[in-house]
Amino acid sequence: MRIGRASLVMGGLCAVLTAPAHAAAPSRFDIPAGPLEHALTEYSAQSDREILFSPSLVAGLKSRGISGRRDSDAVLDLLLRGSGLTWRTFQGRILIERQPAVTRLPQPVIAPEQTADIDGVIITALRRPTMDQLTPMSVRAMPGAELARAGILTFERATALTPGVVSTPTGVGRNRLTLRGVYGSGESTTALYYDDVPVTGASGTTSDPGSSFPELLLVDVDRLELLRGPQGTLHGASAMGGALKVMFNRPDLGAFSGRVEGEVSANAGHSGHAGTLVLNQPLVDDVLGMRMTAYRRAEPAFTDNSRLGRFGVNATTTTGVRLGVGAKPTETLTVNFLFARQEDEIDDTSAWTTSGGSYVSTNYARLPFESRFTFYSGSAEWRTLGARLSAMAATYRWNSTRRGEYTGVLLSERTSPAGCRRYFSLTSASCTDSQLSAWTSYVDSRTPGLLHQPVELQSRVAEIRAASDNDGFIGWTFGLFGERRDDSIDSQVLVVDPTTGLPQPALGYTGRRLVDSRFSQRAAYGEITLGEGRDTSLVLGARRFDYKRQTIGRTLIVNVISNTAEGNFDKSTGEKGWSLKVVGSHRLSDRVMTYAQASQGFRPGGVNTVPGLPEELAAYRADSLWNYELGLKGAWLNGRLTVNTALYRIDWRDMQYTAGTANGAFNFLTNLGQARIEGAEADVVFDPPGRWRTGLNLAYADAMLTKDQATAVAIGLGSAGDRLPVVPRISAGGWAEYERPLTSTLDLSVRADATYTGSSHSAFASAPADDTRLGDMLLVNLRMTVKSQAWSLGAYAENLLDDDAASFATTGRQPQIFGPRPRRLGVVAGYSF
Repeated sequence: MRIGRASLVMGGLCAVLTAPAHAAAPSRFDIPAGPLEHALTEYSAQSDREILFSPSLVAGLKSRGISGRRDSDAVLDLLLRGSGLTWRTFQGRILIERQPAVTRLPQPVIAPEQTADIDGVIITALRRPTMDQLTPMSVRAMPGAELARAGILTFERATALTPGVVSTPTGVGRNRLTLRGVYGSGESTTALYYDDVPVTGASGTTSDPGSSFPELLLVDVDRLELLRGPQGTLHGASAMGGALKVMFNRPDLGAFSGRVEGEVSANAGHSGHAGTLVLNQPLVDDVLGMRMTAYRRAEPAFTDNSRLGRFGVNATTTTGVRLGVGAKPTETLTVNFLFARQEDEIDDTSAWTTSGGSYVSTNYARLPFESRFTFYSGSAEWRTLGARLSAMAATYRWNSTRRGEYTGVLLSERTSPAGCRRYFSLTSASCTDSQLSAWTSYVDSRTPGLLHQPVELQSRVAEIRAASDNDGFIGWTFGLFGERRDDSIDSQVLVVDPTTGLPQPALGYTGRRLVDSRFSQRAAYGEITLGEGRDTSLVLGARRFDYKRQTIGRTLIVNVISNTAEGNFDKSTGEKGWSLKVVGSHRLSDRVMTYAQASQGFRPGGVNTVPGLPEELAAYRADSLWNYELGLKGAWLNGRLTVNTALYRIDWRDMQYTAGTANGAFNFLTNLGQARIEGAEADVVFDPPGRWRTGLNLAYADAMLTKDQATAVAIGLGSAGDRLPVVPRISAGGWAEYERPLTSTLDLSVRADATYTGSSHSAFASAPADDTRLGDMLLVNLRMTVKSQAWSLGAYAENLLDDDAASFATTGRQPQIFGPRPRRLGVVAGYSF
């Protein structure tokens, strides 16, 4: 047998993942005393058992000599005695790892420190633990220690390190996740999970839950898992392009530990500050414990508003707390509870307008954003009879207030004959000159205008799951899932003071309507792996889903200008169907795997909330896609070079996309004809002997419409041959880390990362001329840290080149352009205890 190498993300998972080993029959051993690495190699050959371990893990360690006929498990125990290492079976192999021990929080924030030669982490992409390099799918796992070394606390920064996934702004405080170019409105195309709980945004007035999601700061995170390609069988309808899973650190039941950290930063002449506290406290040793994470970040402003004469308008404050409670009453039962609360306040938009230039807005209205997100979850796992039985229940509530510039819509209607007829309730006759003048005066009296929308969302999620937990030929996962989501939005159009940009409630509403949405879904799913842990395997997966959606609209005050007279309705839709998946994989060697996959993604349809839409546009259909993929995952140069690549083609039918009404006042969902996406991905990590390591990520996506839109009664849609908006053909990222001792007690670490985003456009080529060129952007970040066992002091520079290319732009009467934060400098200090 050849010798592989592997390691875990953190020691705290060992207790959860360790399964009892089956005793092997006595065998004849003759292993001389000497280096442990050589002893393990001899043991592997003499016992005919494959062993995975990292060379650095056993470097410098010695083992005793063993001779005679002995039990294989007992021999391995003797070889490792006194080394601080232990072993367990994993996917038919022996995995050597460190013994669970008390670990202290490293710099700068969150997770147990990792050695520089880690080439694999435990992930839950298959809803059961597997090693990322042994999982036949395109996955990028980022340990919490890597996020900490890079200073990553936001989704925008995290996705920048993973080309192919994009976080694009859709409004103040709101973003959309896109993976593999699967960009579209409606339900999310990239599923977001906090631990095992899927989260999403509210439908609002545009039936577009995917346009936002509650963004918890990535503080005290165990790892991120980026699952590329449709995950419809195990992760549901919102995973057409893939899924992003955020796994938080759970309580360490063995010892007290903690970390406190402070930060100051500055950009564009404005300053900010931040503080973080992490405390871990066992309540009953090795049985019950709790973990608290608290943070507050005040991000400096960088955008001005020239029309209102205001400077530094978009300062942001985020305050949050998480409390986790973990229990392990028996060796086979684990229970965890999590509470999280985060409040966000953004003073104004970070977007700018074409007339103002980079970071300068000419909006008439101030657009602050407030958000309060509360999250509860509980989970239990019981290991028995070769299976893991899991149950999860969660609920979350997200209250936010959205605001949008509405002045452009109002100004476009000043001389509208149709608006004049609505104003004077004329059915056929045209307005007279005096009536047109009165109409224009009325519109002017409601200008400037603000779209003010308080939103409430509550979701309840439950799931039960069973998965295999042995080394048998068949691996399997089966589960039942249920979700109920209710959201409501109070959509108001208010008059704005032209001097201050603030709303004037005393002038009443220009229009007001309420929209309530109710969404429920149930699903049964399963995947079976034939040849689990073998050189050749076959995965078969399916999900049976059943969803219902109800949308209720009520117009309280008719907006004559944009015409909301037909805003009262109560409509429902629903559908049942299947999502399927098949994957075949083969190991060319212990360290090289190939796989081929065909997988399906799906999103439910729904009902538009826009008043007065033609009947054929009132509802939109479900859309679906098939992903065909070939992949290669391998390690060379004694495991120092890891390369993962994938080629894929996606065929997307009935693609849901946002269109606009002719007056630009409303957006709604409709179905385009068909789209095709052809792409490639590569993740490379080089870990040579010495003090540095580096990585490179590449993504290519050629995404275009292959059939014209289904309707011509809308603006902003495309035709066959148009490229999909906001999807760059090329994106790339690279990073390098260097570490060295400064003194006997101090170490220096330096990290640099760079991300390039290729060019794209904000609209289809055949759409009206409100397009903005996006991308062609290079972002470079540097970070240097000096640390002792307890203290750390670091400095960083983000967006070192001060690139201000547009990353996203809205379409409509007055496009809002978003770009990266300008160059920011900061200092971070922390203490672990």
